[in-house]
Amino acid sequence: MGKRILILGAGFGGLAAATELRKNLSLDHRVIIVDRKKSFMMGLVKLWVLEGSRNLQESLTPLDGLNAKRIEYLNDEVTKIEIAQSRVQARDHGWIEYDYLIVALGAELAPDRIAGFVGRGYNLYDAQQVPKLRDRLLQLERGKVAIAIMGMPYKCPPAPYEASLIIDSMLSRQGTRNNIEIDIYAPAPIAMPVAGPQVSANVVEIISQRGISFHSSHKLKSVTDDTLEFENGSKADYDVLVGIPPHRVPEVVRSAGLIAAEGNSNWVAIDRNTMKTRFKNVFAVGDVTEIKVGAMALPKAGIFAEEQAKVAARQIIDEISGRPAVAAFAGQGYCFMEMGNGRAGYLEADFFNPAGPAVRLEAPSEQNFQKKQDFERIRVKEWLL
Repeated sequence: MGKRILILGAGFGGLAAATELRKNLSLDHRVIIVDRKKSFMMGLVKLWVLEGSRNLQESLTPLDGLNAKRIEYLNDEVTKIEIAQSRVQARDHGWIEYDYLIVALGAELAPDRIAGFVGRGYNLYDAQQVPKLRDRLLQLERGKVAIAIMGMPYKCPPAPYEASLIIDSMLSRQGTRNNIEIDIYAPAPIAMPVAGPQVSANVVEIISQRGISFHSSHKLKSVTDDTLEFENGSKADYDVLVGIPPHRVPEVVRSAGLIAAEGNSNWVAIDRNTMKTRFKNVFAVGDVTEIKVGAMALPKAGIFAEEQAKVAARQIIDEISGRPAVAAFAGQGYCFMEMGNGRAGYLEADFFNPAGPAVRLEAPSEQNFQKKQDFERIRVKEWLL
């Protein structure tokens, strides 16, 4: 009898898992994916929309392309997960039973947690706000642009620094850069704690060379019309505020009891090798999870969600096929750090390295920028086209 594999979320993790399952299981087994979005766009594309090389609407790929790949796509919102009954409730489709569940619902943005931010700042991670941010920056003739990382952890650790470099390039082409200050405010004592002190120092050096100021240990507390107030008691004025909001686990995941029972984690705990939760036949991948690596946690980044999803899918495939499960997540990944003007650096990481996490940053080049573009194109084609 065929199995029903239900995937919640059609982001990096959900799409990679669905693709892997469908390629390796017969049509006797159903692969179902539920997402309230109607289209997919990689988060990295927002930076291209900001820079002006991409149009937002043209960058959206409809998710209904999954159906042609024999993956059942339900455009719906998950309202309840009942693990004991092996079923999920969707707003329009009602109860959906499953044999295997993969939770890939990602992290939610919570800009409302910072008093006064909503209505005054631009959310860098909200695709609908990025074109408005671009227009505002191009209208600015003089003043201060503040980029505030408002909570930890957050998706794609290099993104705020990439945005600062892209904004620098934009304003330089506009001829206004000499009259505009760019400041980055981060809550941590170093730029990217997940990458370690050396890479963090490299990043600060790169932005400093472009006249961008970095302020460590500045966690934003509140926003007024022209002032930022930080938890350390300091204040700063601004003309344009670019925010990376606090992240939180979706409430439907929390209410399902998927958060770790012990410790102080606010994310789903999984076996770091298999992506299994503590519940039978329930897996979780990507930003909704937390994998501790010493005192730190694995970064929330698409490449890790993709690799974890493939491991979860292979675990399921092997079990259904009656084979010993051998797939394991290696804790390795990479990403590209865009520098503006068609150049990008390359970040490579091994977080399960026995000697401790090893991260290196490769110098920026046009070749790396091309690889970043290929990274998006290849995956969209494989998953949806």
